[in-house]
Amino acid sequence: MSIAPGQTFSLVRECDRFRPIYYAGASGDFNPIHIDVEVGQAAGLGGIILQGLCTLAWATDAFARFLGDPGLVTRVKARFSKPVRPEDVIRFEGTVTEVSGGVVKASVVARNQDGDEVLKHVQLEGREHAPAPAPAGADPVPGMTPEVARAAEVLRLSRPELLEEARRPPGPTPPTGPGATGPGRSAVGRSWGPFRYVVGAEKMREYAVAISGGVPSYVSTGLPEDLHPVLHDEAAGARSPWGSMIAFPMFAVLFSIAPAQAALLDPAMEVDVFRVLHGEQELEFREVLRPGDVLQTTGMLEAHSTRGANALFVIRTDSVNQHGRLAVRGRFTAFVRG
Repeated sequence: MSIAPGQTFSLVRECDRFRPIYYAGASGDFNPIHIDVEVGQAAGLGGIILQGLCTLAWATDAFARFLGDPGLVTRVKARFSKPVRPEDVIRFEGTVTEVSGGVVKASVVARNQDGDEVLKHVQLEGREHAPAPAPAGADPVPGMTPEVARAAEVLRLSRPELLEEARRPPGPTPPTGPGATGPGRSAVGRSWGPFRYVVGAEKMREYAVAISGGVPSYVSTGLPEDLHPVLHDEAAGARSPWGSMIAFPMFAVLFSIAPAQAALLDPAMEVDVFRVLHGEQELEFREVLRPGDVLQTTGMLEAHSTRGANALFVIRTDSVNQHGRLAVRGRFTAFVRG
């Protein structure tokens, strides 16, 4: 297929009432605001909301289907502008904005059934064709001093304690301007990790099924009919340009997000996790992910700023594979409500 600027593509996805739970099971994101109505209400969200990364995965899927192969997607970036709720229907309308040197750039508009944008400033990049295999002999995994966060007490709270924490009013407005301190201000440059993750074929399938409208425990329900073979069929993967089954690009959140989670739970950051919203996410996919890949992910607080009573944290994450090559680079922007 010849790709040219101005070409369009689209995809429609429904957030059925179990989708936040299915996505939690596939991705490991069991934040109570996504699966517990009462906690979502106590946190001021009006009930449960879909994980923003699932919505972004849907936008990525629209682009991957247009390119014809999920392995061709190389970059995604978007701002989460409005929560997606159970029974919402999201339509993704994409437009190719530039094609140059084999690189395809596109933008996507994502709106719910009421016409509200649920993602903004969606930018996607991909290749027109699969690249040649990467050369061997890259630098080894860089060593970093582990500063893994202390135990995440919130994960062990009883239900009454959890609801009490969720309902707790915000603290005082953080100071702004030159010389301001406040939560996280002194932590810029602080690092977390490395975190080790081994990619498994079955987990790859579960994630691809969950973002394609299926059920992670697909053995009894079957695979979505339009799921790309390279995401679930080992024989088809072996015949593909990738030489094996590969993971859907956004599968990378399973490991690349770990340092960001550790950062927000780090006592030194002084962040109230019940007031955290995922503001923006950027991911660069330098290499496709295959079964058996071993990733070491480290993260660093790249920037911190305040907007009135709210705070923004930008955490950069780097995931290096067993060949010593950077496989995924991410930037996680957390918005902490004041």
